[in-house]
Amino acid sequence: MKQLASLQAWICANQLARSAYRLTLEKPLSRHFGLSDQIRRTAVSVPANMVEGYALGTTIQFIRCLRIALGSAAELHCHLEIARDLGLVMQSAVEPDLQLALRVVRLLVGLLRKLGARTPTPFPFPHSPFPIRKGHRVGSS
Repeated sequence: MKQLASLQAWICANQLARSAYRLTLEKPLSRHFGLSDQIRRTAVSVPANMVEGYALGTTIQFIRCLRIALGSAAELHCHLEIARDLGLVMQSAVEPDLQLALRVVRLLVGLLRKLGARTPTPFPFPHSPFPIRKGHRVGSS
């Protein structure tokens, strides 16, 4: 666990999980059970899957769980955008979490690519980070 705890992806994923979960405790988001529950589930899924993969002890299993963590991080980013766009969280409160979610996605992609270069796997590795849309607002394109 010592090596996992030293990974920047792990540190950021833990920070993101706690921060995003805290957002769901505040009104009005806390009153919207479906979305707040999804945010909570995806937020804790990222570091939890990283730990699971690391604990399984093989690089292939770690890669598999990192892919799941990557999917959860991207999903969390989407849920946070929806909460922001619906006005359920203040822009200033959610923006740091949105940026941190993007950072976690990029770090996980980098870690997967690094591990993939050393370990043969039948599945392709991600080639580009999560797309960035600066200044996105509802109704803009």
